[in-house]
Amino acid sequence: MSSMEAINAEIQPNPETPADLAKKQAKRVFIGFAATITIGLVIAGWYVGGRIFAAEKVHAASAVARPVTAVPVAVPAPVVAKPVEVSSVMEPVAVATDAAKPETAPVAPALVWNRVEPQSGDLYLQLATMGPNSTNEYLQILDAKGIHPRIASGPSENLHRLVIGPYPDRGALEKEQQELEAAGIEFIARRY
Repeated sequence: MSSMEAINAEIQPNPETPADLAKKQAKRVFIGFAATITIGLVIAGWYVGGRIFAAEKVHAASAVARPVTAVPVAVPAPVVAKPVEVSSVMEPVAVATDAAKPETAPVAPALVWNRVEPQSGDLYLQLATMGPNSTNEYLQILDAKGIHPRIASGPSENLHRLVIGPYPDRGALEKEQQELEAAGIEFIARRY
């Protein structure tokens, strides 16, 4: 080899064979696939871990903070003193010993659940299925709208179904459905 050929060989690399190029391309594809899977697993782990942590926070908070039902308390009316005329001669002033009784605010009556046990084939409109605390709150909302559902047993001991009915036929049911839709109440028709 002449010196010119040696210099030329250093400047220009040897062309690679197609087999080497195929190996390099296969290696790149494998590394790209492995990197994609690794990144996907990291993101999935981050997402699932965040969901678990958030669920534990909510569960712990609900275990600590229980909703408390406010009981209306009668507030005594304020006592207003009448101005007394001051005269030059002091006279004894009669003080009423019987203090005026404060007016009591009307206490909302506790809602009494009107229970029903649906018989097979009875047609009802079911408004909701919920736990006892939520049931009382929703019953008060419905009562304010003039809707008086009945309580049927739910799928478990702690759940209650709020239902209206039974209806003798489809026509009576459809009439009640229109009234509920007008009031903005959601429901489902159900045959037991």
